[in-house]
Amino acid sequence: MFEKTLFSTDFSEYARKVLPCLAGFPGCREVILLHVCEEARSPRGGGEIGGVFLQGCSNLLRGEKRSLEGLNPAMRVTAVVKGSSDIPGAILEAAEEKGASLIVVGARGNSLVEGILLGSVSSAVLRRAKTNVLVMRHKIVEGMQGRSYEMFCPRILSRVLCPVDFSRHSDHALARLSATVGVGEVILVHVVSRGETEGEIGEEVRAAKDHLETIAGSLAPQGIGVRTIVKTGNPATEIARIADEEDVSVIWISSHGKGGFRELLLGSTAASVAMNARRPVLVVRTPE
Repeated sequence: MFEKTLFSTDFSEYARKVLPCLAGFPGCREVILLHVCEEARSPRGGGEIGGVFLQGCSNLLRGEKRSLEGLNPAMRVTAVVKGSSDIPGAILEAAEEKGASLIVVGARGNSLVEGILLGSVSSAVLRRAKTNVLVMRHKIVEGMQGRSYEMFCPRILSRVLCPVDFSRHSDHALARLSATVGVGEVILVHVVSRGETEGEIGEEVRAAKDHLETIAGSLAPQGIGVRTIVKTGNPATEIARIADEEDVSVIWISSHGKGGFRELLLGSTAASVAMNARRPVLVVRTPE
């Protein structure tokens, strides 16, 4: 999952704080550092001035590359500069060209609620990506050191919250998780969000508990510690709340649910969790 990771940097303080995290991701062997020069802001007409502008971007990116290589000499780092008026499109194009299995984006929106909402570029990448996307929370990265760094970087898989809705997409995400090296504890959660009467809701809860225990039993032989949680309410809200209560290192969620949308819609559970959770969120792309 982390073996070849793409990170698009804008040379901000936030981006510089993500670099040590990339160096510490478990199993990460190669990082593609990308900078997209927004054509609307670059000198028009190209020529000598445009060339100098792009060269300046390249020099900055080489500095980031050297910094990352210094943090992890065994890691291969590739620097790529692209010019485009469609920044999300350029990021996705680079990920596909380089065969990246993971795109790392940041949550740096202008929300009044301490920036917990995604910025427009990150939202577009999350919505349009054909590969896995990890959303690193701005507030987490901002103050990352000591225990926080250990939890969200080299030990990002130490305590994983995995929402399950019993769809084939959810099964795929769970299979990817169980096949990933370095997973510590897994917390399986299902949120019951339907039922007209208390009796119907109670039956849904009992069935979900039984189903989760069966899944937990299948993971036990792999040496993965598993706990199960069943709640009722709004799935996205409950998932984010449980993630905080359980102090998880990452939320591992399928991009599609029972609806099986062709692309990740902003109203879906996965998108809502990615936009609002206060923990890193890894959105696992599932086959159509």
